[in-house]
Amino acid sequence: IWNWAVTLGFPDLGKKGNFAGLIVGMEPRLTQIDQAVTASTGVGRDRNTSLHLEAFYQHRINDNLMITPGVIWLTAPNHDRQNRDLVIGTIRTTFTF
Repeated sequence: IWNWAVTLGFPDLGKKGNFAGLIVGMEPRLTQIDQAVTASTGVGRDRNTSLHLEAFYQHRINDNLMITPGVIWLTAPNHDRQNRDLVIGTIRTTFTF
C-alpha cells in the first residue's frame, strides 16, 4: 500500500493568526497483493490512481474562536477512473478555552 502528500502552508496570511494551506496527495493505493488473498476476498490491486487536492483557510476571529472553510477534490475516487470526481466542501469551527 502506497500513499503520499505534499503540503504548503501560509502562516499569517491576511492577518496575524490566520493560516492557509494547500495539500496534494494520493489516497492509499494497493499496488501488489498475494494471489491467495485475491482469490479468497475478491480484492485486487488498484489499476488507476486517485489524487487528493485540498485547500483551506483558517480564519482567527479572536483568541478563542477560529473558523476554517475548505474544499477537497478527489479525482477517480477509489482509484477507479469510471467513478466521477468528488468535490467536498468543509467547515470547521474551533473553540479554545
